[in-house]
Amino acid sequence: MNNKTPHSSTILKLAFTQHGTGSEHILVMHDWNGDHTIYDAMIPYLDGSTFTYLFVDLRGYGKSRELTGEYTVSEISADCFRVADELGWQEFHVLGHSMTGMVTQRMSADEPMRIKSAIAVCPISAAGSQLNDEMFGFFSSTTESDDVFCRLIQFVTGGRLSDQWANAKLRQNRETVSPQCRLGYLTMFSSTNFVQDIRGLKTPYFVIIAEYDPGIDEAAMKDSFLAWHPNAELHVVPNSGHYPMQECPPYFASLIEGFLRRQIN
Repeated sequence: MNNKTPHSSTILKLAFTQHGTGSEHILVMHDWNGDHTIYDAMIPYLDGSTFTYLFVDLRGYGKSRELTGEYTVSEISADCFRVADELGWQEFHVLGHSMTGMVTQRMSADEPMRIKSAIAVCPISAAGSQLNDEMFGFFSSTTESDDVFCRLIQFVTGGRLSDQWANAKLRQNRETVSPQCRLGYLTMFSSTNFVQDIRGLKTPYFVIIAEYDPGIDEAAMKDSFLAWHPNAELHVVPNSGHYPMQECPPYFASLIEGFLRRQIN
């Protein structure tokens, strides 16, 4: 396979795009607002000879848009393990962004011997986001209101980027994401709590946050991921908001691969 040309498949339930032919395998999950293509900008900067990346589309997203489900963290974990099983991946690394940060924890707890390391990017943790009624209403309204969706995107990137940026994120969302799944996953990441299952997990963790992401800061990570995982380290990406894979893709690619290389035996 050509390392520079990703290919797609629909093994079992979840669709995915694969890049690279390396012996180190990484399963990559997207956020609540968009499908696997949020990572497209960094693909040219990945080392496809050392690593194989699997960018999955969760139920309701991208090429898995027609797939419905319960939209729970355990369902995502099981779906991802099934894809890995079909590919023969006995051990692999996981990367989750925002809402799927908690999924990296669920997967590490479900089958700890299989997860070699985990990368959590601007993550919601196993404790959930604990939204009050007003904030839950705001987030849920982004499914129908273009204006509210763009306001959310501007907020999580620190209000630094143009209206064209927010509009591009909006178009991607409306074209690739099922409204039904967004409400289901919103309930998941705002109410799920399985901290008791992940305290003390020895999985190596790389927690990445961003300078201009106002909702997820260093103090919150020290009270969650770094407090629960003894082998966790934290990195703050400068000059970026909630989407470092899109806002600074060459730097982000180098950052995650630097961590992954340290995990290779």
